[in-house]
Amino acid sequence: MKGKDGNSYKEKAAGGKSFNGRGLQNLIQRLPEGAPRMAAIADAIRQADEAQDHFWRLFFRYDYACEATFRDDPPKCMPVAAEFQAIYEEHPDALGPNGPEMYLMIMQMGIDPIAHLPQIPMAQWQTLMNQFLGLTKRFNLAHRTYWWQMCQFMIYVDQKKAYECFRKFWKTGRDAISDCRACERSNAVRLSLLAGDREGAEEYAAPLKAGKISFCADTPQKMWMAYLEDYYRHGDYKAAAPIAESLYRKGNKDRSNLDYVGAVLQCWAHTDNDRAVTLAESRLSWRMGMWDQRLSYLYDKGAWLTFRELAKRMDTVHLELPKEFPLWREDGSYSAQALADHFYSQAADIAARFDARNGSRWYADDLKASGRMPRTMPD
Repeated sequence: MKGKDGNSYKEKAAGGKSFNGRGLQNLIQRLPEGAPRMAAIADAIRQADEAQDHFWRLFFRYDYACEATFRDDPPKCMPVAAEFQAIYEEHPDALGPNGPEMYLMIMQMGIDPIAHLPQIPMAQWQTLMNQFLGLTKRFNLAHRTYWWQMCQFMIYVDQKKAYECFRKFWKTGRDAISDCRACERSNAVRLSLLAGDREGAEEYAAPLKAGKISFCADTPQKMWMAYLEDYYRHGDYKAAAPIAESLYRKGNKDRSNLDYVGAVLQCWAHTDNDRAVTLAESRLSWRMGMWDQRLSYLYDKGAWLTFRELAKRMDTVHLELPKEFPLWREDGSYSAQALADHFYSQAADIAARFDARNGSRWYADDLKASGRMPRTMPD
């Protein structure tokens, strides 16, 4: 038996064959993050399943979910989260004392993307949330996380309920499953700005801006994006421009950053259109095949505005786009208006599907507001 260092509690494979989960993990950690590492983890899952080493079956699924959530396409973690749940319930001691935390974390990662997948009915989300609530009571963990899960879905459904859930979230004590403090404050900034409470947003943001809270890999980008969204709602692109520049420098690393890319595109469409076109061109490959529809929507919205503004000054543009792109041309010559129409159609379709599932007009209103011309521009 081995302890918290992550070694398996049962290192021998079924049938007497040797299975070296630690060795596989070390090899995986040497690979580039994102798709290459995910492919290797998927193969490690296969090997662990064949060996019936339940520790590594669970560990590698958890590892895959983290890679998908933080560096690639978050909904890809949903199938492995469901598999993790089934294995854990059958072998609850396989992970040792770390098991409950890992269980709740991967279940959270499996529920997170539902807010961003309009094809999943609200009833299914509610069922999973009830299961998650049951786990919080069973292990006495993640009570604060439960209320944030409720809040982040309700933002697009019923903002009054979202604020009620947020207040419960903020009053509930932190534990081992809680998000990092910087991310929590960034989320609080966004909720305050959505409520029109800029003063409250500044209070939540103050420790972040003063550098009194340690940043994680997703901060301060989350806070910057919250402010950008607010500036866009008010048509204030003069205030948005420096923040968009910062977000571009720090929030442009992998596919999971498509929301940040979309936010930058929305600003640069008006303030630096040439750079916007280059960014849209270079990041279209991230958009292709993306499961996460919120990330797709935000990129499409930014690309629509980019090419809409481009079409005002030129008819055609030469771009190197992926062959999978529906409008792909071998000669690389594209109608700027046709590109604008395509991305608008994509964004509008996603918005309509989200609103139909959520029973609201959040996305339709957001898309309409995004199409308004700025009121202020940088000097």
